[in-house]
Amino acid sequence: MKNFDSWLCYDQSCDDGQELIDDRANELIKTTYKPSILINDAISEFTFKENQQMAEFASENDMTGLGNYIYLKAYDFANKLANQQAEHEFFNGDLG
Repeated sequence: MKNFDSWLCYDQSCDDGQELIDDRANELIKTTYKPSILINDAISEFTFKENQQMAEFASENDMTGLGNYIYLKAYDFANKLANQQAEHEFFNGDLG
């Protein structure tokens, strides 16, 4: 079965495709999409509510909380990009 048609299956082989995507995303997050490199990009995507949360950490002088908050948001951002890239590679037949 080609990767393009893999969404049609309902058996164990479907899980294999997701496993390939997950493995590739984990590899990408350690190399190409490192959260520490993408902090600026992640912050530029923050919503108003997320900016308010950052301001609250700063006003309370909680720099550890602020740093953890920013890093976790950057990790989520990087993880999203890595998953998108891995899915793209999978459906183009580059994984497998």
